[in-house]
Amino acid sequence: MVTSTFHRLDEEKKKRLMDALIHEFSEHTFSEASINRIVKDANISRGSFYQYFTDKEDCYLFLLQVIAQEKYILFQGVVQQSPHDSVYDEYLGMLDRSILWMKEKPVYYKIGALMDLDNSDFIRNLTKLNPQMMEYFHNLIRRDQERSIIRKDIDPLTLSDMLFSITRSMLTEHFYKQDFTGMIEKAKQIFAIIQAGTQPKENNHV
Repeated sequence: MVTSTFHRLDEEKKKRLMDALIHEFSEHTFSEASINRIVKDANISRGSFYQYFTDKEDCYLFLLQVIAQEKYILFQGVVQQSPHDSVYDEYLGMLDRSILWMKEKPVYYKIGALMDLDNSDFIRNLTKLNPQMMEYFHNLIRRDQERSIIRKDIDPLTLSDMLFSITRSMLTEHFYKQDFTGMIEKAKQIFAIIQAGTQPKENNHV
């Protein structure tokens, strides 16, 4: 946990340290990141670093907390999906919000993208899918099954994992290309194909 000493730092020194953390973790995976580079970039001693954070994990978790707070603020003004939309509409909405995040905070998104390249136990535990979020999408699929939008023999977990994997893969691909043109339309086409294959036969007019 970040110490009270860090919070008592003057704003200039605090910003310098935060900039050093952001730079290090956006250029290197957590496992490859170096406290030596961080303290050099922040122009502080290694001893000072340990007055602010317990270890590298501690400063990384603190940075993720800061990022999460900024993400929450950014998304506050974003229109949420209608309760009448399908799970496919919800995933498209999530994709749209993620594009906004990549455009507004590309360095923060890169920190998240580098987590996919780190096989340490620490990062694996952090990147486990949020069970509450996944349960939310599972419930949407069950709701769509009751509304005869999705066949009842479709496993909600399998479908949700597939949609999430497609969404994540598209975001990563377009982020590194820095080309978001047509991304939503491409996603709509992919989801339309999946929807056609998962809807009840009586709804399939192809």
